[in-house]
Amino acid sequence: MKTHPMTLAVLAFAHFSGLAAASEEKELSAKQVPRAVHEAFQKAYPAAKETKYSERTTDGKIVYEVEFEDRGRKLEAIYAAEGTLMETEEEIKPTELPEPVVSAIKKAHPGATVKEAEKVFNPKGTVSGYEVELADGKKRLELKLDANGTIVKTETDTDGED
Repeated sequence: MKTHPMTLAVLAFAHFSGLAAASEEKELSAKQVPRAVHEAFQKAYPAAKETKYSERTTDGKIVYEVEFEDRGRKLEAIYAAEGTLMETEEEIKPTELPEPVVSAIKKAHPGATVKEAEKVFNPKGTVSGYEVELADGKKRLELKLDANGTIVKTETDTDGED
């Protein structure tokens, strides 16, 4: 049966994406994004440039991520399908991470180097945490830390990208 391998692949994808906090992102065009998401984004960021849209599953729900530049800052806004802003992430230099975050990273991964860092904001605009990508030997890791520097999640990058 020709559909059998495809069915298995779809079931495996659904299973693993449901277990993972965030599955692979799927790039979308602006027309593929729900109208509510597009309208909420346009209202919040009318001057946005270099806009890219994607879709992923987070905690079992489909969310929409919009990557863009706004007034010289690189940002990502994550929306629920109905257009509710869930969080915003701003790219920052690793040297801009606060001391408690740096200390937690050094304690948990003493030989690691921070490759990328983001400041995470809740919908009200308050810093809720940080996301960092690390190189630890040949391993690539992504850490999520709360605003106080406590590591709340660690993911290993298995695709081998640098």
